[in-house]
Amino acid sequence: MKNLVLTTAALALLASGSAFADGLDNAVGNTVRIMIGDTGQGFDAYFDADGTFSDSLGRSGGWEYGTELCVIPPAETEAPPACGPWNEDLAPGGEWQTDAWAENGTMLTFTILEGRGHDAPTPPTPPAE
Repeated sequence: MKNLVLTTAALALLASGSAFADGLDNAVGNTVRIMIGDTGQGFDAYFDADGTFSDSLGRSGGWEYGTELCVIPPAETEAPPACGPWNEDLAPGGEWQTDAWAENGTMLTFTILEGRGHDAPTPPTPPAE
């Protein structure tokens, strides 16, 4: 019974917005601009405290944050989650680069813009089929 109570309490904490956003507090409610290499192309992502995300390319789904940030596409797409590092210390106006999100080692630049409603950057060119 004690384990059941502890498990229920832990699940309740995970479901609450403030506990769920821990570690991603700098992104929730703001715009995360993701620029791809030196192409001048990118997109904006929006993370909400309820565990949902959307972006300027029209995609949406869920997100989880533990040791990595995982962006989870809707189940009907059958696409796997995309996971990678997140900089918890990045403040609005700050910029951070990593190549850990792209399988081919492309450098991504993450910038947090305060709030929402910014003009999105030029979207990336879709891959050739």
